[in-house]
Amino acid sequence: MFNEYIETDGNNKEFIFANIALKNIDFALISLDYIFNHNDFERGIYFDEHTFYFFHIQSILNACGNLYDIFYNLHPQIWGVRNANPSIRSSQLRHTFGVNKCDFPTIFNKEARNTNSHFDERYDAAGYIVGDYNLLDENTEPCIREAIIDNYHLRTYDKTNFIYYTFNSRWTKINFELRVLKTELLKLRALIADNPITNSGWNS
Repeated sequence: MFNEYIETDGNNKEFIFANIALKNIDFALISLDYIFNHNDFERGIYFDEHTFYFFHIQSILNACGNLYDIFYNLHPQIWGVRNANPSIRSSQLRHTFGVNKCDFPTIFNKEARNTNSHFDERYDAAGYIVGDYNLLDENTEPCIREAIIDNYHLRTYDKTNFIYYTFNSRWTKINFELRVLKTELLKLRALIADNPITNSGWNS
């Protein structure tokens, strides 16, 4: 069912994508809030602590990936056919909302998402002998912490400093800082929400 509150004639695509961007920012902020308030964690449907953290980290990475595709969809293919329209649209959206990748390096860090999205390829590359879904906290011995963070692994989250560690396809470590991410998300949200186009297509 179509959203009856949206007025669209196909010419106000900037409005549509602005609101999709805002939703993804909100999704990421919700999961960040859960993570930052981890002391309120209750087992419930999460089964265990690992599921709790990596569920929300996956939500965050997916949301950031969607934001990347909205603003930096450079070489899309639809059903195997290269299509220039999304690339042109992304360029227009960046111009309209003043979005620059340099101002949001954490949000648009596509490599941080890729290990999660291409975990099967990473497992293959590591010969299936690789650490994954690691949780570190104040009780983790320093030598163990160092060994886990510095050696190639797929996904590690450090609860004490709010950093998600992963490696890219070149086996270079990535420090994905969640507190920095929240600052960037709030900044990007304001940039989009304050633009008149964002509210131009809603019925009164």
